Amino acid sequence: MTLQSTIFQERPANWSAVFSLFVGVTSLVAAEFIPISLLTPIAQDLSVTEGMAGQTVTVVGMFAVLTSLLLAPLTKGINRRYILLTFSALLVVSNVMVAAANNYSFLLIGRGLLGICVGGFWSMAAAVTLQLVPTNYVPRALSIIYAGVAAATVISLPVASYLGHLLGWRNVFLLEATLGAAGLVWQFIALPSLNADRANDFKNMFRLLRQDWVVLGILATIFSFGGYNVFFTYLRPYLELDLTLNPNSLSLVLGIFGLANCLGTFVAGILFERKFRSCMIVLQCILSVTAILLYQLQGRIWVEILLVIVWGFIWGFMPVGWTSWITRTLADRAEMAGGLSVASIQFSIGGAAAIGGIIYDGSGIEGIFLSAAGFLVFAAILVWLSFLFFFKDTGRHA
Repeated sequence: MTLQSTIFQERPANWSAVFSLFVGVTSLVAAEFIPISLLTPIAQDLSVTEGMAGQTVTVVGMFAVLTSLLLAPLTKGINRRYILLTFSALLVVSNVMVAAANNYSFLLIGRGLLGICVGGFWSMAAAVTLQLVPTNYVPRALSIIYAGVAAATVISLPVASYLGHLLGWRNVFLLEATLGAAGLVWQFIALPSLNADRANDFKNMFRLLRQDWVVLGILATIFSFGGYNVFFTYLRPYLELDLTLNPNSLSLVLGIFGLANCLGTFVAGILFERKFRSCMIVLQCILSVTAILLYQLQGRIWVEILLVIVWGFIWGFMPVGWTSWITRTLADRAEMAGGLSVASIQFSIGGAAAIGGIIYDGSGIEGIFLSAAGFLVFAAILVWLSFLFFFKDTGRHA
């Protein structure tokens, strides 16, 4: 047990605060990806192309990267409770601005605010969780918080598409604002005072990057999320075009995918409490094998759908795993490590979409499957090397 874990072990678990963050995450991530389901009506309403409407997702990632790298050093003396509440309030403002946008520029400003919330929240997730529950409950708490990502997948894909058809895309964002407001109120009631780490500065951030095992862990994060997102970005066209699912079947499969992802997130909280290091390596390999099976078993539609659902279930483990990696190895620098991790994830998402687009146009979904498998195998090797150097440099176990 590390010194940090001894310190945090005495803190009683604040599960109400944890669940308030679950609601916040659900609203945050759903708001980030809802435009994917509403590109056509947004584009038509604002008289822009669908490609321009799609950039509303890109701009979120750009602001998220900047915020994740700058937040910890620039706010090292401010109570994290106030910063979290500010981000939750900005989330509501962002959704209202998007719903009220009468031109493309105003829409992008609203989405930029969301990017600040995304980068800021995720960079603090590990450090905040360490202050809300004892160390041995951290994976379970993270599984609850990250279940919001899975819930948001359901909201932002089939549910948002359905409600957009019934109510219009603007009202979908107003509903999102309502969910965000509920999270804000709950957080205001439940969140305790959350101390900031005064050692958060740019000097210490660069010092982290001089440690081999940290760099290897960041690279592993990039390849892990890259392997997932290179396929996830093209999941809908794969289901629609390659598996020729009709709209009702497509919504059903996407919904089951989201539920499987949510289940995986909850199981991760239990599994990572017991076998963390081996699970982080093995899970990358399982995802890689799943991608290879999708490549090998094309033409068997029900088998392919089952493998897609397995993919969603297994991926539910990974966000919990990577945040747990921070809490187990960098608890004393959790905010700075979280900022670097978020920046690498956002970079990975953007890079995977760009590389995947080239591969998809050149070799179709077969190339996507093989590239995803390759990324994930490389991620497994990097995870193994990161832990190897960690044990060597620190003399302790994660």
